[in-house]
Amino acid sequence: MLYKRPDDVTDWRDWENFCRIVETGSLTAAGDRAGIPKSSVSSSLARLEARLGSRLLDRTTRKVRVTEFGELLYARVAPLFSQLREVESAARSSQHEVSGTLRIAAPYETGWLHLAPALASVLKDYPELRVEIDDIRDLPDLLEERYDIAFIKTDARLPDSSLISKRVVAMDRAFYASPALVTKLGLARQPSDLDSWPAIVDAEDQQWDVFDNGREVARIRVRPSIRAPNAEIRVRSAIEGLGVVRLPPSFVADYMRRGELVRLLPSMLSSPVKVYAMTPARKLMPPKVRALLTAFDELRMDGMTDAERLGYAG
Repeated sequence: MLYKRPDDVTDWRDWENFCRIVETGSLTAAGDRAGIPKSSVSSSLARLEARLGSRLLDRTTRKVRVTEFGELLYARVAPLFSQLREVESAARSSQHEVSGTLRIAAPYETGWLHLAPALASVLKDYPELRVEIDDIRDLPDLLEERYDIAFIKTDARLPDSSLISKRVVAMDRAFYASPALVTKLGLARQPSDLDSWPAIVDAEDQQWDVFDNGREVARIRVRPSIRAPNAEIRVRSAIEGLGVVRLPPSFVADYMRRGELVRLLPSMLSSPVKVYAMTPARKLMPPKVRALLTAFDELRMDGMTDAERLGYAG
């Protein structure tokens, strides 16, 4: 069964084709401007005249002449199509400008360590941009809650999602404790020494893997004294001597310099925690989102060695 357009639905293409005929002086030239055959322009004009119940053009084999009624309608409708073209041109232009409000959902630690430097770079280049950030750990419904981008931190696989994901950060982690705790419990010389230590762990931690030169060599069975998703709480608790903590070196660098924390098993690392940028699946990424992801890439490249840059694959 063929679809029939209801009589009360206006096809504005018929009006636009009528304007093209008036402006070019012929059905053939109007078709060339629209990129459609002359027969389609003729059918379009016939539909419009039938809808209005009056002739708009008088046609001969050589030329067309606009009727008095057609001139009246053209004078009223042509400026409207001109304004629509201006609106479309402005809208297309705005899609290449980094402006408006960028709404972000991100865990606190991601905002502190990584998002803030990237945003500083973007806002310096695009002062018209405005940013709103919510401290959210679980992946929100981006469309329902109207977020442009969300950052999720995980050391496991990403949840199944229809969203587009891009890894923006991978942070190796190491083990730290206060000098007072090390004095009390003794220097840990191998991973198994930490099995008996009180541990300050993330919300989901059950054990800590240990790598030496990229090879897993052990797993520490954690005995949590404190379990908290907030890294600031964990590091403060470690400074107070309440347990050993696993964190990225960049997070504790200042505390290390001040002697408030010392690194345990200094030749070893734990598996990295990864930060992914999640965006709605769509054909065209908004320029403000693209600008932020580009800033992450630039910061990542700046932190690489020359050899790492040569092997960088995004």
